[in-house]
Amino acid sequence: MQAKILKRLLKEIDDANADFFNLRTVISPDPEDDITRFSFIMLPNDGAMAHLTLVGAMYIPDTYPGSPPVIHLYTRTERYNVDVYRGRLEDKNASSLCFNILRAKSKDGTWNEDYTISALFASLMSALVSFYVPQEIGPDRPEYVTMEKLSNVKHYAKESYNTHKDRMPAIPQIPLVEATMVEAKKLNFPPVILSGEPERVTAGPIFLQTGDSTAHSFAVDLSGLSEGVIFSVILSSSETDLVGKKPETVLVRNGVTASAARKRAGQPTRWFYHGTPMNDGDMQLHVTVGQDQMTLVYNSNGRRYVHGDCPLSRLTRLEIGDVRGVPFYVHIYTKKKSGGQSKIFLLDTHGKGYLYQDPEVTDKDTLDFEIVDHPKESEVVSRQSPDGSHAIEAEQELWEELDALKI
Repeated sequence: MQAKILKRLLKEIDDANADFFNLRTVISPDPEDDITRFSFIMLPNDGAMAHLTLVGAMYIPDTYPGSPPVIHLYTRTERYNVDVYRGRLEDKNASSLCFNILRAKSKDGTWNEDYTISALFASLMSALVSFYVPQEIGPDRPEYVTMEKLSNVKHYAKESYNTHKDRMPAIPQIPLVEATMVEAKKLNFPPVILSGEPERVTAGPIFLQTGDSTAHSFAVDLSGLSEGVIFSVILSSSETDLVGKKPETVLVRNGVTASAARKRAGQPTRWFYHGTPMNDGDMQLHVTVGQDQMTLVYNSNGRRYVHGDCPLSRLTRLEIGDVRGVPFYVHIYTKKKSGGQSKIFLLDTHGKGYLYQDPEVTDKDTLDFEIVDHPKESEVVSRQSPDGSHAIEAEQELWEELDALKI
C-alpha cells in the first residue's frame, strides 16, 4: 500500500473512532501486523441489535480508494442483506454483506473514491437498523422482529464476540441520555398483570396539550416476560381501539420488540420500527405521559435513562393534531402466543415520572419516532374498517401481524 494512501486511511479511521457517538463503531489495526486488515466493533443504538456488540473485519485493497474496503460481519444477524454471503467470511477480496456501497461503480455499485471510512460505516449502520431489508432481487422487505429473534441475535452477538475478542478493539462505554424526574400522577393498573388474562388493561382518562406541567406515569418490571408474549403500551383516544380501526382514533403505540405505530384523526395508522427492544432480563420500564411527550425510560443502577435513540413521541398539535379536551387512555396490551404464563409486576412510582428535557434543544428530529414510508414497489393492501366507513392501508405482512394479534 502506498504511503500516502496508508496515511489517508489511518486518518479516516481516526476520524471514525473520534465520532463514536454518531457512528457507534470502533476500528483498530490487526494485532498480527497485517496492514491491510482492521478489526471493528459496532454497537447499534436502534433496532433489534440495539446495544449489542457486533464484530467484524475490514480489508483494504491495494486499489483503495478507487475500490471499496472488503467488509465481513462475523455476527449473524438474521437480516438477509447482512448474512447472505457468510460463506465468504475469510475472503479478502469480496465482502460477505450485500450493499451497493461495497461495490465499485464499475460493478454496478455506488462506491465513490471520495467516500471515507466514516461514510461507509454510517451507511452500514443505517442499513443494520433500518425497518426495511434490501433483497438481491425485488423491493426491500420489512423486517418483523419477534422476541425469539431478539433472543437469537443476543446469542449470536455473545458467541461471535467471545470467538474474536482477542483481535477486537476495546468496547467503549455507550453514551446514555439521562431522563429528568418530574412530579407525576400515578396511572392505576392492577399490581400484577398475567399475560393475555385479560389482553388489555386500561388507565385513564387523561388529557393532553394542557399547557401545564401535569404528567402521568406508571412503571413495570418486565424481567418475567417470556419470549412468546406480545407486550405493548398504547396511548389512545379510544377505550377499545388499539390499532386505529376507527377514523377518529388518535394513538401512539410502542411494542416490546420496538415495533410502533402512530395515528392522527382522519388519517391511516402508520406502523414503523424504532428504538431499543424491551427484552433485557432486568428491564424496569417507566412510562410517562405529559408536557407534550410520551417517554419510555429504563432503570440502570438506580438512574433513569431515555430508552433508545428514538425514546419519545411528541404529542403537540403538529404531530397528533389538536386534541385539547379529548380524553385519552393508556393501555397495556399483552397476548400469549406460545410458552408459559408471564407475570408483569407494577412498580411503585413514588409520585414521579421521567421525561426528556434539554433546554438547549427544542426541535430535534432524532428524538422523534422514525417514520418509514412504504417503498413504491411494496404491496400495500387496503381493507375496510370494521364499520365500513373508511379504508385502512398497510402492507400485507403488517395485516398478517395484526391478524395474529386478533385485536
